[in-house]
Amino acid sequence: MRTKLFAVLIVLAGLAMLGTGCSSTPSESGDGAAADREYIDDDTLEAFDRDFRSLSMAIARVNEDEERSMRTKISESARLYQKALISALYDDSSQARRTLAAVMLGFTGDASVVSLLVDKVQDEDEPESVRLNAILGLATLGDKLRDYEKHGELMKTFSAQMRSKEASFSMRRAAIMAYAVAFDGAQSDSILPLRDSFLSDGDVRVQIAAINAMGDIGDTNAVPDLAVVGLDHPDSDIRAASAVALGKIADPTRVLPALENACMDENALVRRQSIDAISKQYGSDPERVFAVIVTGLSDFDARVREAAALALARIDDARAIDSLLQATGDRTAMVRQAAAESLGKLITADREKEAFPLVDMLGDQNPGVKGAALASLTGITKKDFGSEQPRWEKYFYEKYPDLDPANMYAGGPKPRVSSGISNSGSRRTTSSSSSRTQPRNTSSRTNSSRNNGRNNTRTNNTGRTR
Repeated sequence: MRTKLFAVLIVLAGLAMLGTGCSSTPSESGDGAAADREYIDDDTLEAFDRDFRSLSMAIARVNEDEERSMRTKISESARLYQKALISALYDDSSQARRTLAAVMLGFTGDASVVSLLVDKVQDEDEPESVRLNAILGLATLGDKLRDYEKHGELMKTFSAQMRSKEASFSMRRAAIMAYAVAFDGAQSDSILPLRDSFLSDGDVRVQIAAINAMGDIGDTNAVPDLAVVGLDHPDSDIRAASAVALGKIADPTRVLPALENACMDENALVRRQSIDAISKQYGSDPERVFAVIVTGLSDFDARVREAAALALARIDDARAIDSLLQATGDRTAMVRQAAAESLGKLITADREKEAFPLVDMLGDQNPGVKGAALASLTGITKKDFGSEQPRWEKYFYEKYPDLDPANMYAGGPKPRVSSGISNSGSRRTTSSSSSRTQPRNTSSRTNSSRNNGRNNTRTNNTGRTR
């Protein structure tokens, strides 16, 4: 769940840092790795802190292998030192120990620590750093929270922190994330606290956390707020988050029209996220969703065209092949690369002839485009001629003779060869140069029409016109 990922990202923000530069690792003294450790010395405590830093960096780099490795390492250490961590949670002499122990206990995966962490969250005498990390520890326990015998009390605890005027934005945001992780419709949990945070909290970061949580939960009761308030909000980040959340909710009657309109938003980020979101609704109305995404290929913003190209592969609609082949001539490398990647997923072996334009892309000046074209050619044909265009051309010409220019005019006169210079002396555009020219944007959407569609200019909460 996305919420869990965000919860881990906050860990370092909430931790009372224990110092840097320590190169030690958890102590291996004692009876061996199988024995539970009952005490955590300072070197081991700093090593745990360093592991959390490494986890945070892995998440920031979107390195899934490293993230998985660090989570495993931290979980193993947490289980090994569980007794010592429980002791550290009540160490009145060290706030740093209590802070680190609170989040570390969540990595044990042991449901028995839930009550301990809930007590810490409710303890108003504790500094916020300890209570914040206790919430993060609870969120890390995931599904264990749904089985907690005092589930109602747990949810009220999170709700109280979400509403607290004394709590920092980090505390309120962490409580929202934990609430979403623990949410269980079978136990009559309500999204009302999340809706209140979205509509009433004064911090955009908290509002976005609430939007993300409602999307993760997928409750259709959130659709009106997300579609009416969220997609029409002055802040583009909130509009983008609302689009993402709506894409996760199964309510096509209300969600599809809202996302279709959001795909024409004045902000490129909102349009990009809306295209990605509406692609997840493909099964409910393939024709409508396909038409919206294809239109995105003609957007004036390259990031939106890239999103459309990638979305066409996700919906797995073979009708997109022609549009993607045209996108391989886009003026922006990121779009050409996305088109090449998507063609590799859509063109099947029985249609491999249609992959021939990818051979031309092996000569692209951008390494990413060349790499994507080669990967797609290899995947479609099950051949590997490297980046050598002549070998790929030979393969296609021998298997599909009509592609060979030598056979193109067989039995008929060849066209006259033009010098490329018009009577007025200006040079004509050749086919090779036009292949890298972005097609004219034929979409009816323009800046002015979008602004008119949004009732003239938008003004944000500070009165600044955007």
